[in-house]
Amino acid sequence: MSETIFIALAVGALFYFLYERKKQKERQMGEELDSLIEREDWQRVSRFIHKQLVIWIVITVFAVAIVVAKTVRGDFKPFHSAIIALCLWRVFQLARSYRNSRNNERMKSIQEEELADIEEETARVGNLLRQHNINVTRLKTDISVQEAMKILDDARERGKQDGVCPVLLSVDRHFMESLAFIENNEEALLCSPIADGQALLKARFDNLKEDYEKEYDWETDIVGTAKPDQPEIQFIFENCGLLLAEIPVDEPWKVFAYLPFGGWNDCPETVEHMAIAKYWYEKYGAEVALIASETLFYKVAHPVVDDAMKLAEEQLAYSADMLQDYENLSELAAVNKRSTLWRFWWD
Repeated sequence: MSETIFIALAVGALFYFLYERKKQKERQMGEELDSLIEREDWQRVSRFIHKQLVIWIVITVFAVAIVVAKTVRGDFKPFHSAIIALCLWRVFQLARSYRNSRNNERMKSIQEEELADIEEETARVGNLLRQHNINVTRLKTDISVQEAMKILDDARERGKQDGVCPVLLSVDRHFMESLAFIENNEEALLCSPIADGQALLKARFDNLKEDYEKEYDWETDIVGTAKPDQPEIQFIFENCGLLLAEIPVDEPWKVFAYLPFGGWNDCPETVEHMAIAKYWYEKYGAEVALIASETLFYKVAHPVVDDAMKLAEEQLAYSADMLQDYENLSELAAVNKRSTLWRFWWD
C-alpha cells in the first residue's frame, strides 16, 4: 500500500514538475515574443511564430490520425472532436498571427526603403543648395514640431542681422519633382519685374468663383456660415528629412527665386508665388516658413482679424484645395482670426 502511495506521489510530483516547467517555458516564450514585437523585429517574430505553427500542425495531424484510427475501430468518443477542434483553433490563431507578422515585416521593409530614399533626397537637396552659397542645416530626425518652430524663429532673428531669410524644407521622396530645382536662374528671377500679387489673386478668385457658381449656390455652399474649428498654430511634417535653409535675400518673398516652387497642376508658377508672397508680406507681414513637396506654410506675427474674410477669399484663390480642409469660406475666415500659420496644399 505504501509503495502504491509512493509511486502515486512520485508520478504526481513528476507531472507537477513538468507542468511548472511547461508554464515557465511558455512564460519565457511569451516574454521573448513581446520583446521582439516591442523592438519591431518582425523577421524574428515571423520565424518564432512559424516554428510554433509547424509544431501545432504536426500535433493536429497526429491527433487527427489517432481519432481516425479510433473511429475505424469503433472506439470514437465525443471528446475526440473537442480535441481536434482545439488543435485546429490553435493552428488558425497561429496562422493568423504569422500572416500579420509577415505583413508587418513587409511594411517595415517598405518603410525602411522609403526612409533610405528620403535620406538620399535630403542629402541631394542640401548639396544643391550649398552649391548656390546657401547655408543648410540638417535638423535631427526625431525633432518635435515645437523645436522646429523655435529653431526657425531663432534663425529669423539672426537673419535680420545677417541679411538672410531662413525657411524650413520638409523633404520627402517627391520634393525635387515639385521644384524647377535648381537652374541658376535666381538672379534672373530677382531682377525680373514682379507682378501685382493682389491683382493676380483677384483674377484667380474671379475665375474660381465663376466655376463654382455653375454647380453651387455661392452664398450658401461656398461662403456659408462658420463652425468652430482649430486654429493653425504649428507645422505639420512627418516621414521627411527636415532642413533649415538660410536664403541670402533681404525679403522673405524672394526665397522662391532660390526655391522655384510650383508650375504643376493648379499650383501657381514660381513668379506668381513671388508676386503673391510679396503682396501678403507687405500687407500682413506674412513670411514663407516651410516648403514641402505639395505644401506651403506662411507665418504671421499676429492673426488677421479685420480682413479675415477678404484673406480667406485670397487664400482660396491661391489654393482651391482649401475647401477640402475647411467647410466654407466663413469657417476659413474664422480660423484666420486665431491662426499665426497659413497652410496651403495642391494635389
